[in-house]
Amino acid sequence: MLKFSKKVEYGMMVLLEMANHQPDDIVTSRTLADRFHIPHEIMGKVLQVLKRQNLLQSVQGVNGGYLLSKPLDKISLLEVIEALDGPVNLIACSNGKFCDCEQLLKCNIKTPLEIIQAELAQFFYSITLSDINKRYSHIADILKPNVRMDN
Repeated sequence: MLKFSKKVEYGMMVLLEMANHQPDDIVTSRTLADRFHIPHEIMGKVLQVLKRQNLLQSVQGVNGGYLLSKPLDKISLLEVIEALDGPVNLIACSNGKFCDCEQLLKCNIKTPLEIIQAELAQFFYSITLSDINKRYSHIADILKPNVRMDN
């Protein structure tokens, strides 16, 4: 089934969290790892990938850390997915590589699924992290496990 990898989830969490800081507020890998209870080594790898893909900037030195490279409304969900997991692929033979599938010559799903895949990628591209932050943040409040509902 289609689901985001932990790397994509962590990447989204980090980028949304960093948007809660002042634009020039440098955030360390350790701070982010501790905030979300993610092992420091894994957090470091996610941050490095986001930096290589120009979603984050790094600041070197004793007081170093990371900053957002651009505002959340300029970062699409597709960018985060592709940065951390590569292209969205629903089927193995649609990744642009040679397909050695035995059914290739008579396959009746490859083209339709490639179309669906392109539509899915476009859908992910149309959603920015700002959209997620603004539109869906109120849902998080509703779903908080410690919220007590009185009848």
